[in-house]
Amino acid sequence: MTTFVYKARDRTGGLISGTLEGPSVTVVKEALASQGLFPVSVQPRGFDMSIQQLLQRKIKTRDIVNLTRQFEVMFAAGSPMDRILATLTRQTKHEGLKDALSKIHKDVSSGMRLSDAFAKHPKYFGHLYTSMLAVGEIGGVLDRTLKGMTGILGKEDRIKSKVKSATLYPKIVIFALVVVATLMLIFVIPVFNDFYAGYSAKLPVPTRILIFASNVVVGYWWLAAIVTGALIWGWKKFKRTNRGKEFTSYLEFHFPVFGKLNLLAANARFGHLLGALYKSGLPLSRSLEVVADTIDNLRYARDVKHLKEELDKGRSLSVAMEEAKYFTPLMKEVTGVGEQTGKLDEMLETTAIYYDEEVDDMLKNLTTLLEPLLLFGIFGMVGLLALAVYMPVWNLSNIVNHQ
Repeated sequence: MTTFVYKARDRTGGLISGTLEGPSVTVVKEALASQGLFPVSVQPRGFDMSIQQLLQRKIKTRDIVNLTRQFEVMFAAGSPMDRILATLTRQTKHEGLKDALSKIHKDVSSGMRLSDAFAKHPKYFGHLYTSMLAVGEIGGVLDRTLKGMTGILGKEDRIKSKVKSATLYPKIVIFALVVVATLMLIFVIPVFNDFYAGYSAKLPVPTRILIFASNVVVGYWWLAAIVTGALIWGWKKFKRTNRGKEFTSYLEFHFPVFGKLNLLAANARFGHLLGALYKSGLPLSRSLEVVADTIDNLRYARDVKHLKEELDKGRSLSVAMEEAKYFTPLMKEVTGVGEQTGKLDEMLETTAIYYDEEVDDMLKNLTTLLEPLLLFGIFGMVGLLALAVYMPVWNLSNIVNHQ
């Protein structure tokens, strides 16, 4: 028997971890499922990821969007669920997703609920996805739920693509600056260093800083590589800790330019998700719980959980929002109006669409908005290089006379 370390979610969505003995991963997963748990990960203790897992292409949001759209079309056309799942499995190219769909097909064919079958594969289908499937099944509105999921996931995928496109130019500029600086440290600065080494005059501070950096890069490049790798590894590990998540969540909403963009995007996502879940028939308290579990930013998720707690105490959503930090004034006002008129889902969706347009406008002008930061970085680096290289040249006559 092998001891397996597992992480699983219960039916309320809570994360549970522990160990379990079994002959294989499949048997352990089946044992967890029989206990009403949905496995998130099951690995032998001390297990290292296999080469196949390392080489496997990471699943993209676009893959899930396309799959959901195909699911929606076939279901709306009246195809039986067995045929729908078989077709989705056959058409999917991603090996991991194909394997998950094959298991879902087998589970549904054996009588398991659709949402429960999907929930056994949280790597591909998150809490939001399975919760909306469950709502669609219970309310008999699976076609409408699938359409709503396609829209929500599609919008998130478009925003990610636009962010990547908008930040391409700044990334190229920063990369070019790093390359130029590295080449100067390797080939240019050593020449100046050899020249000034023959004189006993004290060099300016910028020049000494640049010479020191050049000596490190040229003579101790291996050490620089190790330190850089250690810093990257340390940063990634730090981001997984609670303090790291707190820090990065704070940065997301307070970083220049991107802070406002992330805040608007978070409010838009909140409006879309809560509006869709509430409209599909899920109770408001449960909808807030699902939304909180699907939001990556720890601080925003905490605000959403605060809304749920206050709602459970009998307070209204809009009043609870007044105590939260990261909901915009417009979102608070619109929520109050939606509660009074009984059109909360419509008002949330309308506000979310408005913020979608705001985010689109900001992304279109992102390069312009980032220009001050880029210019500051470029001028700072050029200024440092100029001072380091030319300050000694300006004093060269004094150095020669001194000699």
